[in-house]
Amino acid sequence: MEKEQEYAITKGTKYLKKDDFKQYAATLREKSTQYKKMKAVIQEIRSELTVLMNTHKVLKTRSRDMEGFMKNLERERGITGYGVNFQFSINL
Repeated sequence: MEKEQEYAITKGTKYLKKDDFKQYAATLREKSTQYKKMKAVIQEIRSELTVLMNTHKVLKTRSRDMEGFMKNLERERGITGYGVNFQFSINL
């Protein structure tokens, strides 16, 4: 009991007043709403990242397949190395 009186003298009462509590609850609701919105945005970004990673993997596989296809085609047509030289000239 003595500690409660000492606390009341230094910090005020132990409980919030009605108006203070309403303000606290409103602030808490705003923060909760903002948190939920941000959490949804993060989930969207994570979903998009998953899609992009899968797309990258597919394109990388197709790129390897296409390189092999082009090498075989060049060899068949007798123009081996044309694709490498063509890519080099594009990059310049």
